[in-house]
Order: sequence, then structure tokens, then C-alpha cells
Amino acid sequence: MDSLSKNLTKTKSGPKIVCATCPTRSKCLNSTLTVNELDSLPPQYIQCSTLHEGDYLYRKGDPLTHIYNLRFGSIKSEIILQDGMRQVTHFSLPGELLGLDGISNGKHQVDTICLSTTEVCLITIGNLKKLTREFPSLMNGIENSLGALLNTTNIHMFDLVNLNATEKLADFLISYSNRLSTAGLDRDNFTLTMNRADLASYLGVKIETLSRSIGQLEKMGAIKINNRQVQFISRKPIFELINAQSLREKHDLKQGRGDAFPPSLDKRKS
Repeated sequence: MDSLSKNLTKTKSGPKIVCATCPTRSKCLNSTLTVNELDSLPPQYIQCSTLHEGDYLYRKGDPLTHIYNLRFGSIKSEIILQDGMRQVTHFSLPGELLGLDGISNGKHQVDTICLSTTEVCLITIGNLKKLTREFPSLMNGIENSLGALLNTTNIHMFDLVNLNATEKLADFLISYSNRLSTAGLDRDNFTLTMNRADLASYLGVKIETLSRSIGQLEKMGAIKINNRQVQFISRKPIFELINAQSLREKHDLKQGRGDAFPPSLDKRKS
């Protein structure tokens, strides 16, 4: 499918209209700007556009033209390996920035595909540069987002190496639900927008292994899953499954403390 430039439907424009009532404004790149400061910007600085399930926001090799803030919906990032297999690398949720992967060489490094009806705010790179000169505090938001993306990548690599399949799923569900909560959504009852093939790809396990892991967490009394609907029964079994040392090391990594790659635990993949 085509990327955003051919698929977008412009719903509104103008920073004040787009930002003033945005539910993810506190996490947005423009969160440091007041309503009056937003109102002083030209109408076309920021636009808000709608895409639908299966649409590409951008594809690998596309030139970097915009930075995007996800207002609602969900987007997966994936790469295509040399053998043609697709590897999911991230699931973006409301309030998160996309497009940062293209900063290094001006071209995007992954495909980004909408998992549901999605709305994004987009700002051109040229306008963003002008905006950061006028409001230097915006650069802090970009730097924080880049740092968070790097730490999330390191944490995921840590999980892939050190945790078994059930631990990976448990840790993912805790992290995913906490991210939903940060976006103002229910963390105890929610619908996964990705299918099991995508989730298995992200966790680095087979679909059959993922299904067994879901069954194990249900038997432990941690969750109940019906198709993609997830209900948390108790987090205690998950915290006991993923021991305190692992959580502490990952917390330190997320906060930028400690080694880039925490010491391996005495665990084996299964």
C-alpha cells in the first residue's frame, strides 16, 4: 500500500485547534508551548491526518519529510529481512513520536503500518527546525524521545536474550498496559491491536509457543485473554515470575543509569 502522502485525509489544521484539546498533549513534542504560543504559529505548522488499518505511515527508504505524533490508534514498525521474513520491532501507542528513525541519513529505516484507524499530527522537518530555533525547549522533547527510543530498544534486546517465552509475554503485557495508562487509557482491560503473528514476531517466539505462554499466564491467575481482549486479574504472579533483579536492572536502564546492556540473569530461553 502507499504511504501517508497518498493515503492521508486532512481533518483539521492549525496548532491551536489541533493541540488545545489533544488528550496526548502532555506527551507531545509541543507540550512545553502555551496555548498563546501555539496560537502565534502559522496555521500550516502542524496538521492532523487520519489513516486506516493497513495504511503505511511511511516505508523503508522513504525520504524523511515529517515528524509524527500519534494522537490515537496504534502503529507497528517492522523490517523485512533478506529472506523476506518480516520482523516487528515496535508497537507505537498514543502520545509517541514516529519518524525519528530517518534522522541519521534522511531516509526511513523501517515500515510503519497502522493496526487500526489512526490519527497523527505531522510537522515538516523544515518547520520543526524553525520552531526549535524560536522555542529552544522543543529540542529537549526531541532529545528525550530519541533517548527513550534507544533505551526501549536496549531493553527489548535484553528481554530477547535473557527471558524465556512466558517471561517475555508477561513483561510485554506489563509494559504495554503501563504505556496505555500513561496515555490515559485503561491498563487492566484493553484490546491488543496486533495479531498473534505480529506479537510472536516482536517477542521472538513461534505462534504456538506464544499460545502456550498465554495459557500458562492464565493458569497462574495473572490474566484472562479472549481473542485480543486482555483482562488483568493480578499482577503479583507476573512480578514473581520476573524477579526483582530483572525489573530493577531494566528500570535503571530505562532511567539512563547503569550499563547499556545489564548483566545476564541465570535464565535460559525456551
